[in-house]
Amino acid sequence: MQHDVFLVGTYHKTGTVWMERVFTEVAGKLGLSFTGTHLGMGQRAPEPGIYQDEHCHFPESLLSADCVGFRMIRDPRDVAISGAHYHMKTHETWLHQPLDAFGGKTYQEAILAEPDMAARYVFEAQQVANATTLSMVQDYERLSEFITVRYEEWVTDETMSCFGATMAQMGLSADECALARQAFFDWSLFGRGGNMDDHARSGKVAQWRTVFSRRLGESFLEMHGDALVTLGYEKNHDWVLSLPVA
Repeated sequence: MQHDVFLVGTYHKTGTVWMERVFTEVAGKLGLSFTGTHLGMGQRAPEPGIYQDEHCHFPESLLSADCVGFRMIRDPRDVAISGAHYHMKTHETWLHQPLDAFGGKTYQEAILAEPDMAARYVFEAQQVANATTLSMVQDYERLSEFITVRYEEWVTDETMSCFGATMAQMGLSADECALARQAFFDWSLFGRGGNMDDHARSGKVAQWRTVFSRRLGESFLEMHGDALVTLGYEKNHDWVLSLPVA
């Protein structure tokens, strides 16, 4: 690698576990250490290696090192859909802690208390997915030196051309890129590791097209404004007009 520190940034429901699997394998193939999410390193000097954070909360000690990084974003509409389904069933501890904001209910109890899935998508878009969307937008400036990649492009990148180009841009040699592409294939939905697990309900892109109604789209637009335009997923707000009224 051309740089001592290789940073992998994701957000909630934007491919965190997928990227962790890929780059754990990449690190092993390259003889490097891999340090996973919630880095919390303080200011101590980092060792050379690959570091991933699931909220792009990289400590200054990493950002000021000889580093290069990319972050993976995802369509906020699909983030809300994926998050709602995940938070309805997962056993992660934070989802089962009573919260004053929900009248003493846990996050999971609160989302399950909504009357139907449309209401649960709205709930998610107002809560965790809202924080994710804001972070994805704000990090264009905060992490301006990072390469921004799209979940939608990588999850369908069967030729691995998008992934390979990013790895070359990150400073990997031709041989290192070849090893990285193999790891990417190993853990892709189209490769040997493509079976779904408990963490991933569906890897399909643009799920919102078959889930959102006009009313749900209008609610999303009211909450998130120009976020889809800023992130490059829409040119304007006309996408709402393509949704069914019912």
